[in-house]
Amino acid sequence: MKLHKFLVAAFATLAFVACGNNQTDDSDPNEKPDGEVTYTIAADKETFEADGVDCVTFSVFDKDGNDIALDADMLKKIYFVNANTDQRLERNTKTFSSIRNGEFTFYATIRGVRTSNEVTVTAQNRATYEKYVHKVCVYQCTATWCGYCPQMTEGLHKLRDGVNGNNVIILACHAQDNYALPWGNYDLGTTVCVNNGGSGYPYAVYDMAFGAGQRTESFLNSTIESHMMACPSTCGVKISKATMDGAGNVELVASVEVARDGEYDLGYAVLADNQPRDGGNEEQYHDVVAAVSSNFMKMSNDTKVSLKAGEEYTKTFTFKVEPFTAVNVAFNPSNYKVVVFAHSNANAGVIDNANTCAFGQSVDYEYTK
Repeated sequence: MKLHKFLVAAFATLAFVACGNNQTDDSDPNEKPDGEVTYTIAADKETFEADGVDCVTFSVFDKDGNDIALDADMLKKIYFVNANTDQRLERNTKTFSSIRNGEFTFYATIRGVRTSNEVTVTAQNRATYEKYVHKVCVYQCTATWCGYCPQMTEGLHKLRDGVNGNNVIILACHAQDNYALPWGNYDLGTTVCVNNGGSGYPYAVYDMAFGAGQRTESFLNSTIESHMMACPSTCGVKISKATMDGAGNVELVASVEVARDGEYDLGYAVLADNQPRDGGNEEQYHDVVAAVSSNFMKMSNDTKVSLKAGEEYTKTFTFKVEPFTAVNVAFNPSNYKVVVFAHSNANAGVIDNANTCAFGQSVDYEYTK
């Protein structure tokens, strides 16, 4: 039976917010003040640690030198805007943190009036807190018959094209359609959704740690940021060899290198791009999960290994990818790519990190700069 209820996520943490308490009111932040006014923005420091915790606090000064952001009522009318991305900090928030090195330029708007200046702050030393670039596996629980699912597809593809693009791997787990991969008593999409608190589609599961049904780009982006802040990766993944022949036979050689002692477990998923509409609500389907390892859902006691910090473990997989026989499309290996993920008990047994490449290619560890 198709699932039709849609879960509303209980959190909506925005992308770069780390230190402010959030409030709401009914006042209009675009209300214009009487007369001409001039405001300037300032930051309490020029550099801060890119650990997701250390914060820059902004101030907004009026012509008399008063910091109007100290006034709770005025703060409701102020937005701090990242000039690099045009993304606003959450309302009633005047602090900014980051998990990326780099320069960030901000201005503020006060009841629609923009500050006369901008301020630039620099996040630094990310490699001190996370050795490997974290690539979050987003399991998109979807279906061709689902009317709202294209909205999540659009949001995820915009996310992949944006600032977090290098940190996102999309795995489209179909449910109850011709792209659904059998799994247990149901299919993969249904199982991933239900096992992670979902009750309808679309639904997204992040690193097999938690799920949410909201599908806007801003929510998806903020969720990725919050997850990366809370769960920095402790390992990197490398794919040394990935081949597929015309019959779907795959040979895969992958490695995990770890920064922390623990138990780790490598697994894989094969994804198909450019798949036909098949009567669905999208012109084509991409990132469709076509084959997975048996430890796709969780770490396996049979295949996990214990590693010390600095150690590397390499594993070879051989398997066959079956075509989507219910879909009228010729099997074409050039439409397929592979994802290798690493479960880790350092991150509660969920996905710690992952990497991806097309067949016929390879990809090395990606270290934080």
